[in-house]
Amino acid sequence: MLTGPDLPRVEGKPVGWTLERNPFIFESSVPGVFAVGDVRSGANRRVAAAVGEGSAGIYVVHKYLETV
Repeated sequence: MLTGPDLPRVEGKPVGWTLERNPFIFESSVPGVFAVGDVRSGANRRVAAAVGEGSAGIYVVHKYLETV
């Protein structure tokens, strides 16, 4: 699953993105849906990396919740 800066863009805006803000780093093309670890495109398939992304993902979800 593509997330954040890896989402396909047209004229600088993610395709299909309807919000004024840019997607957060682990946010998919659907606002409020996040992906970390092995489900994310380009993941390196290591437990430590998945744990680190999961931890960072929790922070990003909290930032998202501040916007709704």
